[in-house]
Amino acid sequence: MRFRLLLLCLPVVLAACSKTASPVRLDFIGATGLTSGNRTVNASDTLTTRAYAEGNDNNLTHMRITVKYEPTRNPIIYPSPITSYDPKGTPDDDELVFADSAIVGKKDGSNPPRGGAFLFLNKFTARSTSGTEQWQYTATDVTGASAARAFRLTIRNRDSALVYHRYTAYLRPVIRQSSLTEDYVQRRDQTRVFMSLRSGLMLPKYALINNDNSLLANQSLVDLICVAKNTTTVILTTPAETNTANLLLNSTTWPEANRRHTELRSTSLSDTDFSNASTTDAFNLAFTNGLAYTSPFSTTPLAKGQVIAFRVVENNQNYTGLLLVSDIVFGSSPRITCSIKVQK
Repeated sequence: MRFRLLLLCLPVVLAACSKTASPVRLDFIGATGLTSGNRTVNASDTLTTRAYAEGNDNNLTHMRITVKYEPTRNPIIYPSPITSYDPKGTPDDDELVFADSAIVGKKDGSNPPRGGAFLFLNKFTARSTSGTEQWQYTATDVTGASAARAFRLTIRNRDSALVYHRYTAYLRPVIRQSSLTEDYVQRRDQTRVFMSLRSGLMLPKYALINNDNSLLANQSLVDLICVAKNTTTVILTTPAETNTANLLLNSTTWPEANRRHTELRSTSLSDTDFSNASTTDAFNLAFTNGLAYTSPFSTTPLAKGQVIAFRVVENNQNYTGLLLVSDIVFGSSPRITCSIKVQK
């Protein structure tokens, strides 16, 4: 995904002697509602960061955002008693490249800065499991010079000791349209509708697809995609879906090898049944007794109170779980709230 430079009309400073090129500058904007430093937050909180970079004497070319989850982004099965848990025994996940974006400048105005300025808005969801996440932003110019800033989030999930993982997902899909206006593309690419069911990660399109194909590894994390077909029809589908009426993925930007085959089944369970389900056996039974959809990789239109059973294949192991559509609001900007329980 490419972002355009925000070029500010700053006064030119003239000097009689030659000088070394000024370094890249990068800062977080601090304001109410923005995250700019270390914080303790709630599981699945929605957070916003604004990063401002200046290229000074050389053009900015790249913005890269990475996040490191510790001890791991997936839920942990803790021993009994929990005091015997040793974090060193939990394997670390690789650093996740959340964004890797080329910066394209526009030399508008009579007096643009030499290297331009860049404002990046990143709206993201904190992890749903207990642990920390280290976010690092790096801006690079055409010479390879860079500047980096980072912050650490600490999350404590009071349900960590349960034998299953539960969390809430808030989905805001953008309705499909054939006219790819700049505003539409920006809203579509920023909305977090790509879900990793076991970890609870919610990813935007710009964390999965870019022009350099440097984000392909993230695609194998995705189990579900929320798709709004129109103002009254929203479905959940998986990357393995081949029915283009439900999902259309480009085989070049999202190769077949990176598409998870998460299975979905409808159930007759109520929200009370969902609340009472608390064991792996209950999740397995719900999936076994569930009815396959016409396509095993897509649901029918979602409705409030609907309970969907799913089976995830991860690292050659099967994990089952349940998804309850807790609330749904249709219209030009659909809003879906899902409660999820998944086997650890």
